[in-house]
Amino acid sequence: MAQAEKDLTTLVTSVITLKKSSQHRIITNDSEKRSFQLKIIDGFIRLYCMNDIGNNTTESTLALIHAGTESSICWNNHRRLMIEALEESKVEFNQKDQPVSTNVYLENWILDLYEIKQPADSLERLIKLFLLLAKSKGNQGANPEQTLISGLSHRRIGEIISSTRPTISRHLGWMQRQKLIDVDAVTKTMRLNLVQLQAKQDELFAQPRPHLH
Repeated sequence: MAQAEKDLTTLVTSVITLKKSSQHRIITNDSEKRSFQLKIIDGFIRLYCMNDIGNNTTESTLALIHAGTESSICWNNHRRLMIEALEESKVEFNQKDQPVSTNVYLENWILDLYEIKQPADSLERLIKLFLLLAKSKGNQGANPEQTLISGLSHRRIGEIISSTRPTISRHLGWMQRQKLIDVDAVTKTMRLNLVQLQAKQDELFAQPRPHLH
């Protein structure tokens, strides 16, 4: 571990501003249990853990957190817990000397993402992810039937729903043609059309599959 990375593992109460995408903040290390509050003042972040096995390092997304969210987390795991700014973000950390009272927020996200990965059809998993993101963000903005999502690459979406980048790219192209999403080519921002997404999920996946009977 580089010295700069070691320095970042010392968590104190602070507010930090993170630039988009490449900025990471290590908030735990392998040898210490951490109890802390995490508040997203502005932006959109990905909470994830890193697991070093031999010469390989893997990432697992645990939650996607929008501005206005505050959660208490207790992390006691050998995996390093980190955040990535999917948009330019401002984040407040508040370390606790005593164990926090609850980490239900994180537990709920882990369970939601686990359930999303269960359907065999990757398109169904993708639609479920988008509906979950819309639900977690709430009805923000002038149009409650739409939700804006940015900062998630095709590769990252694939990691979250256990799929591949080419498959995600193919599905997103189809979803654009179906008017389920709109994509700004310049900003890479996706506008989720929630009514159409929910209707398409019901149309394609709500009914029992004949081959399962």
